[in-house]
Amino acid sequence: MTSRHLPQQSRSRKRFEQILQAAAAVFAEVGYEAASTEAIAQRANTSIGSLYRFFPDKSAVLYALAERYAEQMRDLFVTKFNSSTVDRPLAQVVSDTVEAFDDFFTTVPGAQAIMLRSRVSPELQAVNQRADREIVAHLEAFFALRQPQMEPEQRQLAALVSVEITGALQLLSLAQTERLRQQIVTETKHILIRYLQPLFPDCDPTNEKVGS
Repeated sequence: MTSRHLPQQSRSRKRFEQILQAAAAVFAEVGYEAASTEAIAQRANTSIGSLYRFFPDKSAVLYALAERYAEQMRDLFVTKFNSSTVDRPLAQVVSDTVEAFDDFFTTVPGAQAIMLRSRVSPELQAVNQRADREIVAHLEAFFALRQPQMEPEQRQLAALVSVEITGALQLLSLAQTERLRQQIVTETKHILIRYLQPLFPDCDPTNEKVGS
């Protein structure tokens, strides 16, 4: 499922990147099932042999792209939950984060196709689970900064439930019409804020704009 080998030379790295970018575009346009290695190679302006030098098959390309996007999502999460935002109204931090992830999946080429494919791919589910574990640990640390007196077990539970709620509703939203997707995004904010409010008294939805 992984790529054959990571390129070391500058020229090879450039071609590797071109293939990944081309794959993202093809997956975004036609979906994973309809995509082919031939179409990806053509979009990358390279030969099919060059593609197979790095990736044994289409699923390996998807997996490499999924790992890259998982890393980007972890980085995105860290920009929202960190020491510089710990004193911001929690409802607004939650709202901003849900919006940012929705924007990621609807604007980054191929991200939506990968997320939807994860419903039936154990390999992609494993990528998501690894990313989620890191995000849960980071959110738990953020909660510790914000509410030091909270029991560690409660912090861990709150972080885990928050991440799982968000992930499940994010996946659901991406399979819907545009209007329904936006409604689910708004409901995700409300659900998370209502869940966190008893644990963080300042997480007051009446004082924050959490969606229309």
